[in-house]
Amino acid sequence: MKIKIVDPAFCADWNSLIKHHFDPDIFHTREWCQVLKLTYNLNPLYFAIYDEQKPTAIIPLIEINSLITGKRVVSLPFSDFCHPLIKEPDQLEEPVKGIINYGVTQKCKYVEFRSSIFFFPGKPSETYYTHNIDLSKPSTDLWSSLRDSNRRNIKKAMRYGLKVRFEKSPEAMRNFYRLQVITRKRHGIPPQPFKFFRNIYDEMIAKNLGIIASAYYRDRMIAASIFLHFNRKALFKFGASDHTFHHLRPNNLIMWESINWHQENGCYTLSLGRTDPEDQGLLSYKRSWGSVESKLCYYRIVLARGIKLNFIQARKRNLFKKIFQIMPPSLLRLAGTIAYKHLE
Repeated sequence: MKIKIVDPAFCADWNSLIKHHFDPDIFHTREWCQVLKLTYNLNPLYFAIYDEQKPTAIIPLIEINSLITGKRVVSLPFSDFCHPLIKEPDQLEEPVKGIINYGVTQKCKYVEFRSSIFFFPGKPSETYYTHNIDLSKPSTDLWSSLRDSNRRNIKKAMRYGLKVRFEKSPEAMRNFYRLQVITRKRHGIPPQPFKFFRNIYDEMIAKNLGIIASAYYRDRMIAASIFLHFNRKALFKFGASDHTFHHLRPNNLIMWESINWHQENGCYTLSLGRTDPEDQGLLSYKRSWGSVESKLCYYRIVLARGIKLNFIQARKRNLFKKIFQIMPPSLLRLAGTIAYKHLE
């Protein structure tokens, strides 16, 4: 048994390798690693255990080195979750020891695992929810499992003549980003830099690992979502919309059409991503799709004294939110470009 630190970027058959030995999802792919590297200049540290040249466990991690928030190792940043690729739970012990030792020698503040598979003593540093829709059911069963209000909203969008297109063009990505800036401004949050979405397009959507589902009203894109897929598993990653048209219920139609699209294209499950337990509105929305809810725990192993687990206090977050809501879009985009690497 041997532990190696590998970078998927230098392994051309990485996706085939992990599919052959494990049951990976989109965040384990070589392309997602490339998106993070190209956007934020991060250092991949995928700890792999090999037994007779065959991988028996892989824990993807990325090192973040920030002058503002310090050095840390995360599995994985900018990802809702990242479960270790293992065959047996007891295979985690040795690589986790190696990861902690690496963090100590590199003077990292902490190591963070974003997966409920890790069971460390004590409480998790953060707890979220995930929601999964079983796409192996017949479409009629999926429809009947929706909340009544969802079915009404979908029918309403259809009556108004909204159309959903599944797109893979750079123009669709640029139009999505326009809506993303509008949406993040409304919520008082800076948008991710456009470079991030351009890399998602180049590394994933253009390589058939994702799709942009867009709702059009009178030939105008009024809402759009980015879905990623790999190994017959789909993930709803980003959603954005123009609030002016919310009464037409475009987001409900996008989700329903996307459920059907992914089912028709061979996916057996659709994850709706991570949800903060305090976001009751979003929780209610994701529960309305007949999804199965699960807890998602983040475990942070602190390696240096004096670290604060929450970088910005609630009162300051509310102040920043108000400032971001009144910022012009150009300054808001600049704030996102500067801030994201340091806060993830």
